[in-house]
Amino acid sequence: MDSLSEAAWVDGRVQVRWADGRVDAWGPWWLRDNCRCPQCRHPGNGQKLYGVADLPADLQPRQVQPMQSADGHALQVQWSDGHASIYLAQWLLQHRLDDPARQARREPVQLWDGHQPPGLPQARWPDLLADPAVELAWLERFAALGFGLLRDVPREPGSVAEVGDRLGYVRVTNYGRLFDVKSVPNPTNMAYTAVGLGVHSDNPYRHPSPGVQLLHCLECEAPGGDTLLVDGFMAAECLRREDPGAFELLSRLPMNFRYADADTELRARQTLISTDHEGQVTAVHVNNRSADWLDADAGLAESWYAAYRQFARVLLRPELERVFRLEAGDCVVMQNDRTLHGRTAFDPQLGRRHLQGCYIDRDAMDSRRRVLQRRLRPT
Repeated sequence: MDSLSEAAWVDGRVQVRWADGRVDAWGPWWLRDNCRCPQCRHPGNGQKLYGVADLPADLQPRQVQPMQSADGHALQVQWSDGHASIYLAQWLLQHRLDDPARQARREPVQLWDGHQPPGLPQARWPDLLADPAVELAWLERFAALGFGLLRDVPREPGSVAEVGDRLGYVRVTNYGRLFDVKSVPNPTNMAYTAVGLGVHSDNPYRHPSPGVQLLHCLECEAPGGDTLLVDGFMAAECLRREDPGAFELLSRLPMNFRYADADTELRARQTLISTDHEGQVTAVHVNNRSADWLDADAGLAESWYAAYRQFARVLLRPELERVFRLEAGDCVVMQNDRTLHGRTAFDPQLGRRHLQGCYIDRDAMDSRRRVLQRRLRPT
């Protein structure tokens, strides 16, 4: 497949025919901006050495032809400004722009409910520390599902921050480097009570919201307090299938979120459902306790609330809930803009329940996964 048989300039695009008869095409600006030669990219770090506005307005190829380079089959383009670019066939195949190719390059996302996939994606913390293959397998499951469980994390205060710094970098907020989740008098947040909490994402009142939340169980003697997880992407797709108008409105009109205490005043506007330009769900932010007010036309606001109520009912469906009990030493890690979390009520009079949590940014976890993939699977 990586053998080029023909190349031509056709209808404003560089067109390539492969040995199997397949045809792909790229526009001139796209191709020129992706030239990898030492004049265009720094040979050490790969960063561009020019600005896109430096290229001539009348840029077009003068000659295109297949060639055999030292690294294999390639496409050579002679540009109207005198520059020459060489694109390896393998690189062109990896950067095809047709719809199936672009879909195949998306990070794999596996939707889930209370039953599928069976079991919890988990690993023992000591095994993850000792074996890069175990760590990579866990990180890949986390990326696909939006959550994962780590067992046998040391039951010592502060351990959750050590886990956070291994997976990424702990993000310090007004709650500190880490925070305790237990019942306290006069709580500043409902999480610090014994009441049950509906599923939600954390801190939608921030720019940006934390990408990943970790909750580490130190004590779990109190009855109740089971963890509830819902795949926000699955719930959003349920809403889209059952009520496309509600889905569209929640993905277009943002809600105001707010958190305030004596020393803090945080505000942000977030759509409950976020999508990319092709309509794929990329984030879900739901937090009834932190929702402030909707800044919209009165008629539109009523329609939005009807959609909001419909989405809230979807999130309450028992068949979407993954319910499990955290034991001491367990640490659940959740993609905060996808996996909504909550808990059942517990009775602090019958035993202690103490979790410690922290936040990290998702990009650091994604980076760690890709570096491990590069090291363990160099091909």
